[in-house]
Amino acid sequence: MLIQLPSGLVELLIPQEVHMPPPSSIELARLLDVQPGESVLDLGCGSGLLSIAAAKLGARQVIATDVDPSALAAARHNSRVNGLENIIELREGSWFEALREEEHFDVIVATPPQTPGPAPGGSRYGGWDGADHLISIISAASAYLNPVRGRLWLLAISLANPARLRQALARHFADVRLIHETIREFTSDEYDSRQEGLMDHLLSLRTKKMADFADQEKGGYVFRNLFLRVARPWTK
Repeated sequence: MLIQLPSGLVELLIPQEVHMPPPSSIELARLLDVQPGESVLDLGCGSGLLSIAAAKLGARQVIATDVDPSALAAARHNSRVNGLENIIELREGSWFEALREEEHFDVIVATPPQTPGPAPGGSRYGGWDGADHLISIISAASAYLNPVRGRLWLLAISLANPARLRQALARHFADVRLIHETIREFTSDEYDSRQEGLMDHLLSLRTKKMADFADQEKGGYVFRNLFLRVARPWTK
């Protein structure tokens, strides 16, 4: 798989057991504002796209974490293929588990699972309202960000409880910006094929204003991909 980014061409090998980077992740890779010489943390790195994008922008160090050994193996291979194995360090662990307390970064980037699920359902899901992983990352990120120039880049989807997301961002950061958004069309069949009753769960959440998506005249639905850049963590 070849992906053209502003910083150059990225070559990725994606094994069958590792998620293919969706268009939204590729868009985030194009938006990153990593500056030469900065340090970057990529949480849930998958195949390594965002780590490679950060390194190509001039990051001096990229720490990439994931809980999936297959994803880490793919990211390691892709780092080597793109000539960045001396910049990107792979660590196994969930979110911040693989870090030392004294480690701090100029940029943290994350695209966590956030589809709401009525019951535990594997790596695609973000809890009952979809926002659990987002909240965990937002709550802990300030401890690992450079307090002056640190930025947290998040890809959030409007299916994941938007009100809960806004509250968490406001609680932990003084500077919250929506940099860009795109739309993602989907159907009932697509989501019910993942888990029986999932579409009914999404509709129930929407009724309670805990999910934001729209009906389309042609049939189906559409949600928004939200590209967020947050900075200036509140001091405790």
